[in-house]
Amino acid sequence: MVPRGLRVVLGLSVVLLGPTLLWSARKASITPLTVNLYDLVVDEHNTTAFYNNGTPFCAGTSPIFTQPASLFGDSVVPGPSAVYGFGSPWIPYPASSTAYVHNTFCGKGSNAPCISAQFNSDNKILTLDTRGTVGPRAVRLDFTHPCSEPGCPQPAGSPTVFGGSLTTPGLVNVSFNVPFTQMAVCTSEACPEAEPAFAKLWFTDLADSSVTWRVDWAYLRVLRISANTWYIVADACDGTQIAGLSKLTGSRTRPKSVFNGYYVIPFFFVAVVQ
Repeated sequence: MVPRGLRVVLGLSVVLLGPTLLWSARKASITPLTVNLYDLVVDEHNTTAFYNNGTPFCAGTSPIFTQPASLFGDSVVPGPSAVYGFGSPWIPYPASSTAYVHNTFCGKGSNAPCISAQFNSDNKILTLDTRGTVGPRAVRLDFTHPCSEPGCPQPAGSPTVFGGSLTTPGLVNVSFNVPFTQMAVCTSEACPEAEPAFAKLWFTDLADSSVTWRVDWAYLRVLRISANTWYIVADACDGTQIAGLSKLTGSRTRPKSVFNGYYVIPFFFVAVVQ
């Protein structure tokens, strides 16, 4: 079935092919986080009321929309086992997660990398970076669902890329036009306070370290659920689950980019200020 609200993503899909490449977070003041990656997308945001354009999307808690995540954690450190436990209008829902705590799982040596889970760049970028960590800590990606239905952007990806799935260290950036910390907390299921963002994930090819891959989500939703908790959602409610895969070679500052197609890669991150 074609993801609902696909037009939202199609209107912004040009972002996927942009040349910008963020290899690491800016060295500025940061806000340390714990970022929990959930195995299941649980979406209680009433997107029909949020968009309010006559198009039926999802209805919030009646019923609650769920979808298996295709970007999720490595299960090394169990995170919370439920979401939306903040009282009315939300309904607590069970879901397993993996926790990534800032400045843990540090590599060997005094300057070795640790997990980076933080707001940075004046709190406008959420960064999760597991590269160089002990283990190493990683994320998991499922590429078995190319966006191939009528109405999907073209071209569709191949379901056999990376053998269909992989577990890899990586860098995820969720970028925002305003500081995450200046968002207002949701006041209803419609959460008119929610804001759009976009996300990029980079990882090194496991067979050829000279090759980097990038996954781009052109549009997703960010909800501030409580004073110290943000939900980042990409799913079928509004088509935000559609992501493009690109292969990058050559210079890191001006890489050659070859687009490898669109995939359906829903995810659900929860960021909590430490």
